Amino acid sequence: MNATTGVMSLYTLRGISSRLRAYFLHLIWPSSCEVCGRIGESLCESCRQERIRREAESDKARGFYRIFTSDIITREFDNVTVYSALYYHDIHVKTVIHKFKEEGRRDMGHPLGVCMARAFGETEADYIIPAPLRMNSERMYNQTSELAKGMCDYWGVELLDVSERTRERPHQMRLGASDRRNNIAPDDFKFMRDIRGLRVALVDDVCTTGYTLMAFAEACRLAGAKVICAYTLSSTNR
Repeated sequence: MNATTGVMSLYTLRGISSRLRAYFLHLIWPSSCEVCGRIGESLCESCRQERIRREAESDKARGFYRIFTSDIITREFDNVTVYSALYYHDIHVKTVIHKFKEEGRRDMGHPLGVCMARAFGETEADYIIPAPLRMNSERMYNQTSELAKGMCDYWGVELLDVSERTRERPHQMRLGASDRRNNIAPDDFKFMRDIRGLRVALVDDVCTTGYTLMAFAEACRLAGAKVICAYTLSSTNR
């Protein structure tokens, strides 16, 4: 066997091993690509890249790319670093967010999430956990989950939409800064699956005082996760 044949055989064996591993994983945890049907993966790499390409074209068609720049806003809080892609008080940003949240434009979430992930670059997290809706929210969908789906598709990391609120609280936006800190606590959140040992990043739509994300980050830590950072679509503070 010459060197070239040996290398080819090695790659062949690796390919067979990879396919066998995917097959046996499929037997234990049945999954298949939602696009092409390939077993062992909920979304295979080639289909994921194709989805990203289509979403990139989609967000350009919607004009979202115009409001995103390279100026990422970084804010340090007690227990979490928050990265925001946009400045909330920019008139164009406020218009997009209002349509997305208040006018029921759920379809805007995924392409906005793709734009966010592209703006942030890479992530060190293995899982993304979106902040849950307030209890008894009138909104028919969680806008943060929609953003997180786009981010996960772009980065190829897993979405863990596994948190929920445990008690009803007044809306943070209706309170003054001093009242917001006391309006939310880590035990306001619970998780529907074990997140111990997971490297996670949190996602929310807007960062104002940061109290919600601080409480959410602490809840994740108390549940055993390692919180890498938090990402938001926008920030009210530069």
